[in-house]
Amino acid sequence: MSKKLKVLVTGATGNTGSLLVPALLKAGVDVRIFIRDEAKAKPLKDLGAEVVSGDLDEPGTILPAVKNVDKIYLLTWNGETQLKQAENVINAAKYEGVPYIVRHSMWGPENSRIIKQGDKIEEMIKSSGLQWTLLKPTFYMQNTMMAAQTISSDGVIYWDMKDGRLGMIDVRDIADSALAVITGEGHEGKSYILTGPGAISFNDVASTFSRVLDKEVKYVNVPGEAALQSMTGMGVPQWIAEGYVELSEGFSKNFANSTTENVKILTGHSARSFEQFAKDFAQVFSSKEITV
Repeated sequence: MSKKLKVLVTGATGNTGSLLVPALLKAGVDVRIFIRDEAKAKPLKDLGAEVVSGDLDEPGTILPAVKNVDKIYLLTWNGETQLKQAENVINAAKYEGVPYIVRHSMWGPENSRIIKQGDKIEEMIKSSGLQWTLLKPTFYMQNTMMAAQTISSDGVIYWDMKDGRLGMIDVRDIADSALAVITGEGHEGKSYILTGPGAISFNDVASTFSRVLDKEVKYVNVPGEAALQSMTGMGVPQWIAEGYVELSEGFSKNFANSTTENVKILTGHSARSFEQFAKDFAQVFSSKEITV
């Protein structure tokens, strides 16, 4: 009888992790999740995931989490300590002899501090001596949920992206791709840029919402400073908010005006379109009481 695959997932309660963990469990993988807030982990624990409490900023709490696992799905936050968090996990993996890291990385313009740190993490992983695969998704379709309230109430989506076109990706396709890499073979030393099926602008996003919601939705470009104030007003940490504005600046200049077939190559199905995303989550953008 072959040994059951055991995988550690960090960032397990986030957009991607909350989809990936149930998919891994359904596939028969032994899943351990590393989390600071155990209360948030209850739904995944109820599904059968093992929970280890700790903090990626605290190296001593990571060793018990990586012990006896075969692979690590490494997802860190976008904050200014993400580089140190990744280094802590890599060091723990090397100490415990974990052979393989699947890094949830990113594909975005290098002018952003978030991408700069992400690139350094990739180099750190490549030089670690461990086996690795890099998944590099670009802008999430689910990010548009931040505009759900204004789309619902005013028919307006405010963003600082000008007319830039980018291959937005549905988080569900990221989770599907991660599942394929973790449970599959032959991905060692490979890097996969993940996009949706088409490069679209926020004018296209507004047009799609207009069709799907059967109401007029307009896109209004806002200055980066206004976007920064809006994000910090919603509680986004200053460093991260500034990084997001930098991302938008790069995306507005068509950094991501291209697509790949990597979702289909990895999963066997085509990447979901923005129209499919809008249809699937239409209720989020039409509800009078929005919770995102």
